[in-house]
Amino acid sequence: MKRFLLAIVFCITPGLALAATGDTATVEMFQCELKDGKTMEEVQANNTRWLAHTRKVTGSEDVNSYALTSVVGDLTRFVFADIYPTAAAWAAAKSAEQSDEGQAIEDGFEALMECTENRLYKSTQH
Repeated sequence: MKRFLLAIVFCITPGLALAATGDTATVEMFQCELKDGKTMEEVQANNTRWLAHTRKVTGSEDVNSYALTSVVGDLTRFVFADIYPTAAAWAAAKSAEQSDEGQAIEDGFEALMECTENRLYKSTQH
């Protein structure tokens, strides 16, 4: 079942990215699980901070973030798909994580969730 859900996520996410940014995009995906006592609402609130900060440092409103959550099954597991219009925008976002504001946001994520896998993809429309 886990592989089936991941296959669906990986098939759908490039479409989300392309719809947001044109015919190519850089997509970073994280497979995560909530820590005990934490909620998706808390994660989403921190992610809203992350998105605002990332858009500011990359200078692009075309950066987007999606939380793919289960409808049935283990509701503590989820996937983040962060969509960047270019690899340069992704690199700028990663560099910004080293700032005081960026580190505070990353610390917030670490307090809320554990991410066991991540991958960076180039998404191209055919």
